[in-house]
Amino acid sequence: MKISHNRRLDLFLNVSLRAVIICLFVFAVCGCEQQKKQVSIKANAYERIIQAKKIRVGYVSVPPGCIVDPATKEFSGITVDILRQIGKNTDLQIDFVEEVGWATMIEGLNSGRYDMIGSNTWANPIRGKLTTLSKPIYYSGIGVWVRLNEKRLSKDDNWASLNRPDIKLGVMDGSTGAAIAKAQFPNAKHVTYTDLTGEPQLFLELVAKKIDVVFAEPAQGTDYLKNNPANIKNIAANSPIRIFANVYVLPKGEFQLKGMLDTALEDLQNSGFVDQVLKKYEPGPHAFYRIAKPFRVD
Repeated sequence: MKISHNRRLDLFLNVSLRAVIICLFVFAVCGCEQQKKQVSIKANAYERIIQAKKIRVGYVSVPPGCIVDPATKEFSGITVDILRQIGKNTDLQIDFVEEVGWATMIEGLNSGRYDMIGSNTWANPIRGKLTTLSKPIYYSGIGVWVRLNEKRLSKDDNWASLNRPDIKLGVMDGSTGAAIAKAQFPNAKHVTYTDLTGEPQLFLELVAKKIDVVFAEPAQGTDYLKNNPANIKNIAANSPIRIFANVYVLPKGEFQLKGMLDTALEDLQNSGFVDQVLKKYEPGPHAFYRIAKPFRVD
């Protein structure tokens, strides 16, 4: 039996259409499976921790929260001591596996190189958008550090004197100081340093007149002044330019991990352990702002 040319064409088109549909279906299924695997990689920090019985910690070496002894490589500091106690109370090993910078820590966190950031990190809107943040450990009042003889700057009119092109703000890439400068002082000159520079180096740049202002909490300025007396001052000592919560930073979407850490952290705050650690590292009265008690006894 002969098949007409039109009939053969119809058969060819039907077979081709079926093949295309099957291919599209296979690609769609494979794509969904790949997407599920990617989501699983990003969202399973809690399961990995429970299975391995350890938390892999990325850190920024920033006293007094995270102090790394250059000779012994021993870790200490506010958030280090508290995290280690959380590890004891939850039967989890704490491993400090990678030093990171403010600008790069989120990328490594969400790609799974480590399970959390264990340094004292200020909560800000960008970090809240890209990560999951623990409950506050304590609060920091951010100072405005200038040279001792600085007379151009004051807190008047919401620090308007800082928002001028002739004022050089020294900030680290990816830091909260950089976010403050961008949001509140766009007209000032922003002198940006690498995210591993550290506040002590910024203070040296300030004294050398390479910059005019450094945003830092009182503890960092006080620590610098121990070895370099009477060459910088905090003109926001009685009225911090900002108040920020110090938190642990977790991968985006890790709410089970957050729940575990928040519960363990609240237990240490209510027992008085956190306050003892803050007193241990506090350079002077009221350098750190404590968390208010969540209850009242009449």
